[in-house]
Amino acid sequence: TSTSLSDDEFVAAAQRRHVYVYDRNGVELHCMRRHVDVNRLTFLPYHMLLVSVCNRGRLRYHDVSTGDAVAEHRTRLGPCDALCHNPANAVVHCGHANGVVTLWTPNQREPVVRMRCHRGPVRAVAVDTHGHTMVTAGADARVKVWDLRGGRG
Repeated sequence: TSTSLSDDEFVAAAQRRHVYVYDRNGVELHCMRRHVDVNRLTFLPYHMLLVSVCNRGRLRYHDVSTGDAVAEHRTRLGPCDALCHNPANAVVHCGHANGVVTLWTPNQREPVVRMRCHRGPVRAVAVDTHGHTMVTAGADARVKVWDLRGGRG
């Protein structure tokens, strides 16, 4: 998986063991060794934070402007197959194998919201640009639309 950083100047790519940062010419600039066995990536452009989740369920926030690790949380729900962020408030949404979507911020050790969305694994999560609606797709062959202002589907 990969994501662009800061106006397509740089790209972060999760490879077999670590996350690597490349410039637009494909030159490797940095290897993030703390991000191990990464499954999904997302980038918070206004905060300059690269967010990764690994196959063991660890959610990591990394400040790409300073190179510092900001936060690391254990989701305690196993691998996360879906990851995105709310562009309105930068809350990170993780879809898990048990049908739960958790919402995270870097300053909270526990998820700020935990929603039971599907009977099976969550395969995709997306949030609209205004941050009011979340759409989830599950292995149960259902797509659900959620109002984030009230948590209703």
